Amino acid sequence: MPLAGWVWSVNVEVAQLRNDLGDLEAQVAGLEEQVEEQEEATRTLIAVERDIEHIRASLGRIESLVTQ
Repeated sequence: MPLAGWVWSVNVEVAQLRNDLGDLEAQVAGLEEQVEEQEEATRTLIAVERDIEHIRASLGRIESLVTQ
């Protein structure tokens, strides 16, 4: 009978581990989605910074033409 109890407890622990694994996989998928969103936001920010630098350069050229 002790063997049957041990087998039962091991099966219960395995089921709990599988359940925990499923939860962790869902969390990892959520984190991967967040990372992708952050990467897209970073790419957008970099593009905006480039646009601002281009505008600054254009304004500088306009300023030099106006002050001549």
